[in-house]
Amino acid sequence: MNSIELINIGPEINNSEIEKFEIDFNISFPVEYKDFLLKNNGGCPKELIFTSDFIEINPSTSEIRNQATDVERFFSLSEIIFEYEDIIDENFIPSKYVPIARTSFGNLILVCTSTDNKYGGIYFSNHDLFDSKNDCFTISKITNSFVDFIHSLYIDEKK
Repeated sequence: MNSIELINIGPEINNSEIEKFEIDFNISFPVEYKDFLLKNNGGCPKELIFTSDFIEINPSTSEIRNQATDVERFFSLSEIIFEYEDIIDENFIPSKYVPIARTSFGNLILVCTSTDNKYGGIYFSNHDLFDSKNDCFTISKITNSFVDFIHSLYIDEKK
């Protein structure tokens, strides 16, 4: 999918608002994601969309399974701030991951803002699988970048 038609988008924002968030929380969004925020500032896909399959490993059993999920809503910048503060306060997810979307089951889609080779990758946070070794929700990689993520989304024509 090259583009997504969104409804219920957030109010228009500018670069300085994004930069303030980045400075306040010591993170840096990938350029492609900043462009998406500036264009849309969140919103709900007009049609039900799904991610491509990704691998999820159950931290308790080491069971490997293919997983996919829907994307119910992309967060606006104000929603990102709220969600990010919440997960940081509760230590549900390491601070290098910033929530950018939500699934219909309440799980989060994250962008990695670390400075290592995971930077810019898009991840799935499963709140039903707690990783006691890392003391956070299970986090699984979906794609290497936001652009790859958008291109991997699809509409299930069978629905």
